[in-house]
Amino acid sequence: MFFVDAVVLTFYRFALGLVTLIVFAYYKNILGEIKKIAPAELRTLALLGIINTALAMSLLQLAVKYSNAATAAVIFCSNPFFVFIFSIMSGEEKFNMRCFAGILAGIGGVVLVMSRHGFHIGAGAIFAVLASMMFAVYLIANKKAAAHCKPVNVNIVSFFAGLVVTAAYLLVSGRGLLLPHEFYSEPANILILLFLGIAVSGAGYITFINTIKRYSPISASVIFLLKPALATIFAVALIGEKPDAMFYYGLLLVMAGSWLILSSKYYKTVH
Repeated sequence: MFFVDAVVLTFYRFALGLVTLIVFAYYKNILGEIKKIAPAELRTLALLGIINTALAMSLLQLAVKYSNAATAAVIFCSNPFFVFIFSIMSGEEKFNMRCFAGILAGIGGVVLVMSRHGFHIGAGAIFAVLASMMFAVYLIANKKAAAHCKPVNVNIVSFFAGLVVTAAYLLVSGRGLLLPHEFYSEPANILILLFLGIAVSGAGYITFINTIKRYSPISASVIFLLKPALATIFAVALIGEKPDAMFYYGLLLVMAGSWLILSSKYYKTVH
């Protein structure tokens, strides 16, 4: 049995994502456009990378470490609620009761879906709340930052900045940047890391930034309400897990909440 530091794993995941994005940008002949980004925008993108990679993702890993995956997932998936609050506070959006009701329904559904795994409220829950808040700030700020830049280049700059800060933290804290030798003994570990880096942090973030550009931050954050339900559906299909009635009640709430949010007049597609 060997231990892999969660922050180190996050570092490699986003490093692989960065390499994937650079290769893609070079192939599409858009890598050089980074030079045209104004210094002020570069600083904003760098700050976004620090908020997302170095802060939000690290806090999420601490949430899992000090509580359990279910507690961290439920609280982090309440991200649309924080996006809703921060968007109103910043003046980006107007209060909408339909959207507010949808968010509450979605969070209620997430709680029902994940409740069968048990909850533990403590330091881990606090870390999860902070992670969710950080990612809400990231979503809102990304809307403006991505308006004048291609999603690939947005991620290249932000990933690079986030990785620099994460690497500095790992080195200063004495954790180092190396994965244990035992990690490479199992091909499955390498395949999972490649999938997380290339598919999730690479292709996944490109599509996510595209979604933020086209929709409001609230609509883009709906995906967080769907994640627990989708994860359970994949568990049923791939490993034969049998969800209880609580899952189906939760799924209905998530679907209803998502529909309310997406059908709200304030959160339709931006043309």
